[in-house]
Amino acid sequence: MAGDVVKARFPRRLLIQIVATNIFRYLFRGAARNWFRNIGSAAPALSSMTLLLLLSGLVGLVGFALYNLETIQSAEASLLHVYVRDDARAADVDSLWDRLAADPRIASVTYTTRAEALARAQHMPGLPQLASATESNPFPASLDVRVKNINDVASIDRLVRYEIAVDPVYSTSYDRGAYQRIQAFLLGIAVAGLAFLGLLGFVAVTVTMNSIRAAIHSRRDEVTIMQLVGAPRWMVRGPFVIEGAITGAVAGIVVFGLTAAGIAAASTSFAQFAPGVTAAVAAFAAALVFATGLGLGSGSSLISVRRHLES
Repeated sequence: MAGDVVKARFPRRLLIQIVATNIFRYLFRGAARNWFRNIGSAAPALSSMTLLLLLSGLVGLVGFALYNLETIQSAEASLLHVYVRDDARAADVDSLWDRLAADPRIASVTYTTRAEALARAQHMPGLPQLASATESNPFPASLDVRVKNINDVASIDRLVRYEIAVDPVYSTSYDRGAYQRIQAFLLGIAVAGLAFLGLLGFVAVTVTMNSIRAAIHSRRDEVTIMQLVGAPRWMVRGPFVIEGAITGAVAGIVVFGLTAAGIAAASTSFAQFAPGVTAAVAAFAAALVFATGLGLGSGSSLISVRRHLES
């Protein structure tokens, strides 16, 4: 009939694709174009964010290495060397061994001969020179006692110190307060590192917020027109939030690139420089830093947008 209107079928999938493409162009391409256009005002935020992420990654890797070092030192501190006197009788040594092995606080007891002690000292810094300075073997035999709880080392030391089979001059390897000093040192480093990163993070977030505020004021007329025509909030705020995310992402990419270059240049030195820090750990830390930069940039921008677009 002449009065009928023929409606063409418009596929829903094509409609969704067109809408998604337009949103992408408006939000992401527009934000990227504006970010490059205002690179001068974004440069301070990019520099501070890059420095923050780089130092955060370094502090994280150092912290991971110190944690592994603390674990190693804790394991070493729980191993008590009971030095046997040179003229000790085998029966006295066996009796002491049996009593230590029967103690529920002790995990294991092993005997190290003088020859084995000398061989072990050859792999410790400074001790090979001591061994070569004398013709005789300066390292005594010992009962190596592995304690289950590091807090019981002191009591085990008091138990064996005056035994007849133990050297009366240099009886054990126990160093009072050594493990506590290590823990206090690591705690001090952790507190200082977190305080410094917190201060630097505050600076980076503030600078990023200021750069977004400058972008908002430079496009005040455009924002006002969009608000007057009834544009939804996400259309007004979205480009600025994405600009901040771009700043954090670019900073993360820079840090990721520096980390990759460091891994390529010194992949065999990570284990020597920092215990437990492998190339895989460094790559994971770089990826985490990139994600952190993305979150910090977008979060800083969102705070600035809420503050300055609603005022």
